[in-house]
Amino acid sequence: MTIKVSQSSTNPISVKLKTASKLKVSTSGENSSMPNNLSDLFDVDVTGVGDKFVIMYNATTSKYTAVNPDAVLSAAAVTETTTVGLPQNFIDTLDVDLDDKIDLDAGSF
Repeated sequence: MTIKVSQSSTNPISVKLKTASKLKVSTSGENSSMPNNLSDLFDVDVTGVGDKFVIMYNATTSKYTAVNPDAVLSAAAVTETTTVGLPQNFIDTLDVDLDDKIDLDAGSF
């Protein structure tokens, strides 16, 4: 027994089978083999993926790679050319959080 079900994008459908039988479901078409993991994608390099790492695009390799969050902050502070420097709200938070921990005084002139 073969049952073919189609769905338009505007009308939801519901299919019910009155007799109990084993069904084999298969998909075909453009989205028939959706990846289940990042490692299944061709443009993602999962080498070095670690706990609490972030995924960032690497223009040199044309792939997404795992990056230590410290490297992201360093890049934002030093090498970022689009939005130069760390975001002001991040700096303001550090200013308050580190107020009693780091205190530089250049004296008076």
